[in-house]
Amino acid sequence: MSVQGFTRLMFRFALFSLVAFLFSVSSLGIAWGKEVFLVASYHHGDMCGQPQYEAALEALRQSGIPGLSFRGYYLDSRRRTAQEIDKDVEAIIADIRDLKPALVLTIDDLAFAKLYREVLGHKGMFLVFTGLNRSIEEYNSGAPFLDDLGRPNRNITGVFEYLFMREQMEMLEVLLERPLNKVAVIYSQDPVGLILKDQINDELGESLYGDRVQFYGVGSYDEVLEVAKTVGSDESVDGWIPGTMSIGNGSGGYMTMSELVGPMTSLISKPDLALNSSFTGLGFYGGVSVDFYQMGFQAGLMAARLLKGHPIGDIPIEDARASIIAVNRGRLAELGIPLSQELSGLVDLFLD
Repeated sequence: MSVQGFTRLMFRFALFSLVAFLFSVSSLGIAWGKEVFLVASYHHGDMCGQPQYEAALEALRQSGIPGLSFRGYYLDSRRRTAQEIDKDVEAIIADIRDLKPALVLTIDDLAFAKLYREVLGHKGMFLVFTGLNRSIEEYNSGAPFLDDLGRPNRNITGVFEYLFMREQMEMLEVLLERPLNKVAVIYSQDPVGLILKDQINDELGESLYGDRVQFYGVGSYDEVLEVAKTVGSDESVDGWIPGTMSIGNGSGGYMTMSELVGPMTSLISKPDLALNSSFTGLGFYGGVSVDFYQMGFQAGLMAARLLKGHPIGDIPIEDARASIIAVNRGRLAELGIPLSQELSGLVDLFLD
């Protein structure tokens, strides 16, 4: 064979190999060079949403998928009106239809609730959620994406936010060195507060702590103060859970946990069981809670598997797997509660 003929043969072999490789990539559905939308329910820097956002982004960047690009959105739902939020949602849906991202990753309930029906209508597009608190079955009843066994059978999967309520109660008993009598839950009557109230009730309902929880709904700052005084003066209450996510301030604006922690803790001299370690950093006692960063990373890994071509049936919806024990030493000192050496050794994060 001549040198020229050998060169042509090698060229044909290389071309055949390239075509075979591209065909295999196509058959796996690997989304290379595609865009990912990240849609957060709250504002940039929010103590619940931002760790999930950053972790999901990091997991995707570490996935080894070349050519991925990202577009981020923040609905800022704690501080804005429904009309303002819906206007932004309309713009995001327009971008989804125009830019056709390979995957939409939603953070917390509102973003998912506003977008999952839209993504269901796009063949070849995926949605992965992180931080859902509302029942998956409720969403599925509105627009089905699960089979009869609760497994993904269309284009949606993700991570459900488990609150570790039983573990939280057990740790409080260890802290107090006695069985619990009663724990109060003070929740805001906005959509997120109501969802959290239902989830706390669901996680504890079948446990021995189910009848030891007392719920107080509040809708205004004045009601927060009134209920805090009631809980603080009730000697039968051993501890309480702050779930006041968004409260009207009486002037047309809203107050969030960072603004409420001071007034509430000044009126309730009992361990405050934080729903997450970020709240512990604000000044609550803390305890066992979900690790927001790890939950977001968990969702990001699921998104990467989908983009690499794994079937969605092989990527079931998961509970958040990682918890963190965070304790605010300043608040414990303020409450006058000593931390035993054994319990101290279990704490992952001390805050002051």
